[in-house]
Amino acid sequence: MRRVFVYGTLRPGQRNHHYMATARHCGAYTTPACFTLLDTGPYPAALDEGKTALIGDVFEVDEDSFAALDRLEDYPVHYTRRQIGTDHGQAWIYLWIAARDPAWPTIAHGDWRRHVETAG
Repeated sequence: MRRVFVYGTLRPGQRNHHYMATARHCGAYTTPACFTLLDTGPYPAALDEGKTALIGDVFEVDEDSFAALDRLEDYPVHYTRRQIGTDHGQAWIYLWIAARDPAWPTIAHGDWRRHVETAG
C-alpha cells in the first residue's frame, strides 16, 4: 500500500474520485505553504514552488490503483511525483512539470474544491 496526497479532481466529490474507489481515506491534510496551485481549466496543477498551502486528502492505495493514478496524471510526462510528510505519514504528491500556459490563473487559497464550487 502507498499513501497519496490528492488536491484536485481525485478528492471526494470531484469528477475523478472514482479512481479512489478501493482506497482507504486516511484524512484531510493541508501542506506547508510552499507550492503554487494553477487552474488549467479541467484540473489543477501544483508546482513545487511558491507560498501556497494545498488543501487535500490523504488516501492509501494498492499497487494497481497507484499505477492507474500514474496513467491518469501522465507520469512522468506532465506530472512528476515526490513524497511529502503528512499527519498520516509519508505520501506521494503529483507535481506539474510540463509547459505552463501563462493564462492559467493561480488559486491563491490552495483549495481546488472550493475554487470549482465558487466558480460554478
